[in-house]
Amino acid sequence: MAFQSSSAGVPEGGNRRGLGAKYGATVRKRYGRVMSVLKRTRRCPSCGSTRFRRKGAGIWACATCKYTIAGEAYDVQLEKM
Repeated sequence: MAFQSSSAGVPEGGNRRGLGAKYGATVRKRYGRVMSVLKRTRRCPSCGSTRFRRKGAGIWACATCKYTIAGEAYDVQLEKM
């Protein structure tokens, strides 16, 4: 009888998917922190929709109302606006 762990078939790594052992632990941790900030759910300051996402480096847009602003590359500070 083969041993199966409780997470059999579940990919490991969360936001670090695609980074193998060759990149090292420090790079994987840094990449995981950046990607968790980048992919976080945000609300549109104009319409309140949760479809407010990054279009490019420093460009953030709402898919619902087409509201577009410029912010930081990986995060946007909506409190300052």
